[in-house]
Amino acid sequence: MVILDSSVIINYLHGEKRSVDAINSYMGKERFSITCINEYELYRGAEGKAEELLGVLLDSFNIYYMDAKSTAIAVELYKKLRKRKGTADDADILIAAIAMANGEALVTSDRDFERIMPSGAKIVK
Repeated sequence: MVILDSSVIINYLHGEKRSVDAINSYMGKERFSITCINEYELYRGAEGKAEELLGVLLDSFNIYYMDAKSTAIAVELYKKLRKRKGTADDADILIAAIAMANGEALVTSDRDFERIMPSGAKIVK
């Protein structure tokens, strides 16, 4: 499985070529997943018909939730970033931690993940 970040799913739904190509490269090879954080991000921005379509799409995805392991990893990531005088959005740290706790790669177009999880993020450029 591979975890798709909100940015890639949104860009895919808008027909953005790089995201479409990235998702298509995994089609048939991987089952798609998201985190509960991505689920929240996606639904908070969807209304009406878009929300219905999103629900149909996400019904086929595996959804990872926060647990003790991902929480511990999130705290570690946050402290490492703070020590390097860096910051990151809490939602991104939580998404990265859930991916890492479950041994999954994260496909994203958000370059912040290069700092948060340098070896586990596949950046769609």
